[in-house]
Formats: sequence, structure tokens, C-alpha cells
Amino acid sequence: MKKIVIESLISSQKTAILEDDRLTEIFIEDNKKNKTVSNIYRGIVKKVLPGIEACFIDVGLEKLAYLQLKKDTNIKAGQEILVQINKEEIGSKGAKLNLEISLAGRYLVYIPSNDRITISNKIRDEKERFRLKKIAKSISKDNSGLIIRTEAVGCSKEDLENDINELHIKYENILKEYKLGMGPKLLYKELDFSCKYIKDNINEDIELIVVNNKDKYDELKSILKNIKKEYIEKLKLEENKDIFDLYKIDSQIEKALNKKVWLKSGGYLIIEKTEALTVIDVNTGKFTGNLKLEDTVYKTNIEAAIEIARQLKLRDIGGIIIIDFIDMHKDKHKKELLKILDNEMSKDKRKYEVLGITRLGLVEVARRREKDSLAKYYLEECNECKNTGFIKSINSVIDNIEKEVIRIKEHTSYKNITIKTSTYIYKEIKKNFVDIIQKISIKYDVIIKIEEDEKINYEKINIIYNS
Repeated sequence: MKKIVIESLISSQKTAILEDDRLTEIFIEDNKKNKTVSNIYRGIVKKVLPGIEACFIDVGLEKLAYLQLKKDTNIKAGQEILVQINKEEIGSKGAKLNLEISLAGRYLVYIPSNDRITISNKIRDEKERFRLKKIAKSISKDNSGLIIRTEAVGCSKEDLENDINELHIKYENILKEYKLGMGPKLLYKELDFSCKYIKDNINEDIELIVVNNKDKYDELKSILKNIKKEYIEKLKLEENKDIFDLYKIDSQIEKALNKKVWLKSGGYLIIEKTEALTVIDVNTGKFTGNLKLEDTVYKTNIEAAIEIARQLKLRDIGGIIIIDFIDMHKDKHKKELLKILDNEMSKDKRKYEVLGITRLGLVEVARRREKDSLAKYYLEECNECKNTGFIKSINSVIDNIEKEVIRIKEHTSYKNITIKTSTYIYKEIKKNFVDIIQKISIKYDVIIKIEEDEKINYEKINIIYNS
């Protein structure tokens, strides 16, 4: 059975997926970054560049957003335009826009500007594909385009009809907002990841959804009520508690940041991330067993393949992955190993490909990279180690400060504390996180003073309780 644990902190929100209390996925949203992907705006065209078939549009963000134009698109400077963001602004580059508006529901994606009905490639049963397409054609609004999502498998006509009706009403409201007023305007804001994940994935297999924030609890309660009232019983509020510690998630994250991963048999993996690719080495370690060497190696490799698929998903490792399994001589074992690896990878929603065994006996895997890996949030390169090691990131330290304040609030009566940090952390807080510390102080009603201590290790914090 699955549990979903959503930790809402001042600087981040994390959604952890547990299967039989074992962490399988974690999704991190940095609250310091303004998330705009899938948001829909009324924009004003500022510049049109016919030479590169593009224009720049003011949608009310810090930078002008970029829209690639198709040939013969008749857009002029000063024109109001309905657009959707499909890529966040990065550095000096503005957000990328799309003229084709799409709204995602639980089972369908509604695309008013075209009339195509397509279906997820992950739905492979031909009878089911035919059934779903037939229903989609019969319920399509104004011959609008639809994408049938993987979650639609087994759905009734009523389920799909309710979904498209909800999306159609949402789009009509966007058009009404578009006609009101003048100038750049946010017309539709996409749900944050935790709400979107639960809306898309809630089913009977999920036994518990735990949150530590009342606003998030109320938001999810409303979403669950609209899907199925009984699902509200799965929702539990542990307000202002360290729920990642309570459900033993923090300790599992720590393990997921290590290079070495132990297997139950006594074998282990070494996972090394480089600039261009990720290398995974499989070792028998302590595992000798009572079997012949070939069978011992085969058993270790099978266990490793299952764990590797889990680790790629948990750590969110994308790009090219090279796996050095222990050498096997039997072709039958090699084929079976690839089959098992492919089967385990197929449980991942991310697009992937097991490319086979190279002449050097290495297994190549490609996994689509959609966002930063787990390590990107929790770790950063250690400058003093001359790029040979990693230490906790400033993000991780700030989250830990809030967790310490949660514990102080819950278990003591102190309302005034001093937190001593290393010189580097102190400077980072003063430069970029003063407002975050103030928000933590207000949220938990604890006065927080930050002081520099040159003797403290980079990652550590010392707390002094003031009377």
C-alpha cells in the first residue's frame, strides 16, 4: 500500500511517495522560485522579429517572454494575445510561450485549438485504446482536441465526460477573464505539484495522505471531495510537525544521497554522477551464497537490476546511464537480466530505453531528464575539497533550521533562540535568506537570531536557548 507525505516548509515543499513504508519517489518544489509552467496569461506583443519568426511578449513577469511563430502567423506589436508558458525563464532568458492552450484533467488533456484525439503510448491494449477513443469522440466539446492519459484505463464514459466538462468550464472562465480589463494578466494558475500529483494518482491503493500545513490540508480536501468523498478519509493533518522525521523519510533521503547502496544479499552498487553521464558499478560484496559462482553472480545482478530501476526513479537521474553488471557467461542469463531491467524500468512514468549490452559488456540505459536530480537540491560541490566531494547545500541547511525550530516549538517552552553557523552559511543567509528566517520566526512564534562562528563545521548549526 502507498502513503503520500507532503512536507510544507517556508522555503520548500516536498512530496514523498512511500510503498510499504519504503521511499520510492520524492518531488521537491523550491518556494523561492516562482513556478509559471502551464500558467495561462493575457500578454501584450512588444516586439515582432520576422527574420527569426519570433516575438517578445509582456505577460507581467520580470522579463519579456519568447514566442516562436509559425510561418504566415499574423501577429503585430501592441496586440493582445492568449498564451501559455511551457518553459520557465532561466538566467537572462525569458519564459517560452505556446499559442496552443492545453488544460490537463485527471483522465484527459483538453486542447481547444485543434481537433485531434490522441492517446497515451503507455496504453498498449488495442481493445482499450479503441474503446477510449470511441468514447472521447462522442464526448468531445466543439470538436476540440483531446489527449487520453494513461490514468484513463478502465474509466467509464461518465468519468471521462465529467473530466471534459470540468475542463471545458475552466476554459470558458479563462476566456471570460481574458476579455475583462486591459494589459498583461494571469488568467489561470496551474496547481502546485503535490495537488496535481494527488489529483492524477489518487486511487484505492493509496491508504494515507499526510500533510503538516492547514492550508494545504484544506486545498487537498477540496480536490478529494470533487473526485470521491470517501477519499477525504485518507487525508491526515499533522500540523507544524516534522513529518519527514515522523515517517522516517529523512533517513531514507540520506541513504539516497550516498554513492554506495547495499543490496539485501550483501552485494552493493556504486553510483557515480559525472557531467555527461551516470555510471553504476555492481559488486558481489559480502554475498557468496551456497550456489555456483555463475548462479551467485546472476542472482546478484538480478537483485541489482531491480534496485537500479528504483534508484534511478528515487534519485531522479536522467540522461545516459552506464551499468557495469558483474560478468556473466551464459547468454540466457544476459537476456533475462535485460528483460528484468526493462520490466522494472517500465514501472517508471518517465520515458526510458534499455539500449542493450555493449561490446565491453556494459549495459546502456537512457532516461528522459525533466528536472534536477535529488542530489541537486540537497548537495553542492565542496570548494575546499577541490571538486572531489560534496557537502550539504544551503537549501538543505535552511530546511534543517526550520525543522529544528519545529522541534523546539513542540518539545520546549523556549521562544528565543540563537543559531550559530559557519562563516559561509552566515554570509549566505545574510545575502539571500533573511526573509526566509523571518518567515520561520513568525510562523512558529520563535525569535531567531543568526550568529557567525568560525569554529563550526560548514554543515553544522549550534542552537543556544535564550531565556
